[in-house]
Amino acid sequence: MDIATIVGFLFAAGCIGFAMYHGSEGELGTFYSSEGFLLVMGGAIGLGIMSMPLHVAKGMPNYLRKCLFHHDVEPGHLIQQIVQFAEIARRDGVLALENAVKTTSDPFLKKGLQLAIDGADPAVIEQVMSIELSSIEERHHHGRKMFELMGKYGPALGLTATLVGQVAMFKGMSAPSGGEGGHGGGGDQAATIAKALQIALLGTLYGTIWANVVCGPLCDKLAVRSKEELFGKQIIIQGILAIQAGDNPRIVESKLLSFLSHKERSHVQPIAGGGKEKG
Repeated sequence: MDIATIVGFLFAAGCIGFAMYHGSEGELGTFYSSEGFLLVMGGAIGLGIMSMPLHVAKGMPNYLRKCLFHHDVEPGHLIQQIVQFAEIARRDGVLALENAVKTTSDPFLKKGLQLAIDGADPAVIEQVMSIELSSIEERHHHGRKMFELMGKYGPALGLTATLVGQVAMFKGMSAPSGGEGGHGGGGDQAATIAKALQIALLGTLYGTIWANVVCGPLCDKLAVRSKEELFGKQIIIQGILAIQAGDNPRIVESKLLSFLSHKERSHVQPIAGGGKEKG
């Protein structure tokens, strides 16, 4: 589970809730309007679905899971794994990586290893894996775009709620406040106007919260996750090319450690050169 996402959301929601509670003297129901909620939240989700292909909209649960339950793959651990494969290939030949392919859980790494085992040309390996990298990046872009659009439409629908509330308020103000028949009392008129104003103001509030507390941060988190994943896959591509070229494991390790900062490199245990090598 992504603790940062959960903690950050709870902290922000707690601060907003604290302000609401004390601002209303404990009457949190003051900040609820079913009309405003449905107009803003439901409308933003509906417009987001309308703006994107259906397969992207269906993938929303997966995008949320990526934000909330993302499993970090440390670049240092990935480099160690690739260097171990390089040692096997150097010692026993590239074909000995067949078993490594079966035990690898990363589909991208598995595909690269299989291409190396099949003896594909380095240019072909790089081309195939770069195409897949671009495809992954495009899918990530769709996920971010979905939340970006929903966040963009939230404030606009909040303004729509404001206009709806104002129209309802003016209608209430134009209604007769009393009459000979005793209908349309002044208290009813004031209640109608107050409810309309509540829709107007809370719609704007919901639109702001939806855009800046929910959709905006989730979109930014997906962008960070995408960069992290693509960075790891760049490491894999260079590692596979080095293995296919028959580079010494120490050289492979040195190449891949270049992706990391000096501080990150200090946490990576050197493993190359631990076994016997051919030639």
